[in-house]
Parts: sequence; structure tokens; C-alpha cells
Amino acid sequence: MGSPARVTISYASAAEIEANYPRWCALAGIGDTPLGGYGRELAQAQRRGLLASAMAPSGVRAISAAAGKGELAGAVAARSLVLVAQCDRVVIGGLFAGPDALVVHRFQPWGTAAQARALVGLMKVGVLAVEPEFRGAGVGASLLRYAADRAAAGRVRLMYGSFTAATDFDRFCNDRGFRVLGPGQSIDLSPVLGVPAELDPPNGERLVATAIGDGPPVGASPNGGDSARPHSPADGARHPAS
Repeated sequence: MGSPARVTISYASAAEIEANYPRWCALAGIGDTPLGGYGRELAQAQRRGLLASAMAPSGVRAISAAAGKGELAGAVAARSLVLVAQCDRVVIGGLFAGPDALVVHRFQPWGTAAQARALVGLMKVGVLAVEPEFRGAGVGASLLRYAADRAAAGRVRLMYGSFTAATDFDRFCNDRGFRVLGPGQSIDLSPVLGVPAELDPPNGERLVATAIGDGPPVGASPNGGDSARPHSPADGARHPAS
């Protein structure tokens, strides 16, 4: 279909997250994963003023304040965002992105340089969904572009996600500047984190990534290396529906 009229992208309110997040996860095929049940926590973080509270260029220091309110979960929420796409005030899609808490948690104790870089420098697109009748109209691309702009302003250096090998998502990602990694390839996180680290693809999925701001080019390596791998294959989106 052609581009729908009067489409707007904005930060989602707590009520919009509660009403729509389960639908977005169902569209993306992740309703039966831990991420699919994360909507309540995101809505609560929005009500507490934590969500995206440290995404502004001057807000990076707010990470510590957010951690004081909600420990690691608060810090992750402060670097996360939930976007909603609307056409004539009707919700037609959404996006959730932020640091992967499992990755950040691997760098202990709290406050290590690598952990701080993971919180600030990495952003995972966990959910990207568009209602079926609006797919192919640029809504998913608009959500990604809005998220990338906010990420660049917040000093994110690498944005990434994953999708199932059976999903025809390669062209969508390539057309939007994301590098699609081959089956089994991992992302080299060392240039962003300052320590040897790789991000493995979840089982049966492929990773996509793009540099943000002054981020280094996306480096890939096959599975089976010796570097630390701060990632849990059980976490992450199966296939963004856009």
C-alpha cells in the first residue's frame, strides 16, 4: 500500500504501552518469551519517570540516579525507549529498544567501565511491529529512524537486533543501513565496550546491526571463538513484524 496519511511517531505513554505492547509482541512472534511479558515493567517505568530519562545528550549522568531508584533495572529503563506509531490517532505499530539487561549484567561489579559502556553504547531493538494492513508503507522504517535519531542523540554507538532465519527480513534491514550477519556469526563488541566481548545470535536466528553516531563499523566473527560472550540465546525478538 502507499504511505498512510497523518502517521506520527512519538514516545508511548504508560497507558499506550499497557494497551498495545502485548499486541506488538504477538505480531512480532515473541508473545511467549520473557520479552513478551515485559510490558507491565515498561509501563511502570514510564509512570515513575524512568523510561528514556537518560537518553538526552545531557542525560547520561541520569543513569546513576535511575539506578538509585531501581538498581540495574532502573538504569536499563533510563536508556530504553518505547515508541508508538499512529495514523489518525489509531495505533498502527510500535517499537521497544534499549540495553540488553543480560549483557549489562555480565560486567560486574556495578559501575565498571565496560558496564557503563554497555548501558550507554548498546541498544537492542527488541520489538518492532506494524499492523498487517499498514506494512510496506514505511511505518516500520519510520519507527527505526526515529529510534536511531534518539539513540544518536543519547550517544548510542551500536544498534542491533535479531530475526529468525525463516523470516524474509534481509532486504528491509539492508535498505535501512543495517548489516545482516550470516548464520552463526557474532557481533564484535570490543570496539564499543573496550574489553574482548562478542554477541552471539540466539538459536536459529541471525543478527543485524548498524553503527550509530561515531560508532565503529560493525565487525562480525563466526561462533566458536575465545572471547567472552555476554548474551543469552533465550533473550530477544524472534522476528520483528514490520
